[in-house]
Amino acid sequence: MTEQTPELPELDPVLKTGLNDRNVKSATKALARIHELGWEPLAPYPGSDTHWKVRCLLGCQEEGNWEGVMFYSHMRRARRHKRCLSKDLQALAIEALNNSRK
Repeated sequence: MTEQTPELPELDPVLKTGLNDRNVKSATKALARIHELGWEPLAPYPGSDTHWKVRCLLGCQEEGNWEGVMFYSHMRRARRHKRCLSKDLQALAIEALNNSRK
C-alpha cells in the first residue's frame, strides 16, 4: 500500500457480500491499479461491474481534472475518458505523476 491508499479500503455498501476477504482484496488491488494509472477515487470501491466515481489526474482539460463515472474493469485496462490526452501523452503524464509520488 502507498501513503495515498488506506490499509483497509473503503467498500461501497452496495456490495452484496460486504466486508469479506474477497472484497477487501479486490478493492485493494483496484485502488493500487487506478492509482498507478492516474485516477483518484471519489467514492468507495463499488465492485468491478459497477460505475465508480473517479477523477482523472492527468491534467488533460483546461477547466480542471475530469470527474465522472467509469467501470473499474475499463480503467484497469487503461481506458480513459473522452477528451483525455492522446495515448503517447497519457503514458508520459502517468510516468511523471508516478515519479512525483516517490
